[in-house]
Amino acid sequence: FSFVDLDQVIRAVHLIPGFEHGHTDTRLTPSFVHPAEDHNQDFLYFYVNHFVDHDMFMCFHGGSISHQVT
Repeated sequence: FSFVDLDQVIRAVHLIPGFEHGHTDTRLTPSFVHPAEDHNQDFLYFYVNHFVDHDMFMCFHGGSISHQVT
């Protein structure tokens, strides 16, 4: 991967819906995975939480069982 610096790649994020900002139907095309009552709407904004879960956090922070401190 000489064309990609792997230190600059985001591997995983946790998207948290911005409930207070409302919904939109202009950003995504209709999808069969949405329940019919959603009217093909998605949240207008999302918060990005880069600590996906405690295991992912400890993988980079270190100090947990099976995770070496780097």
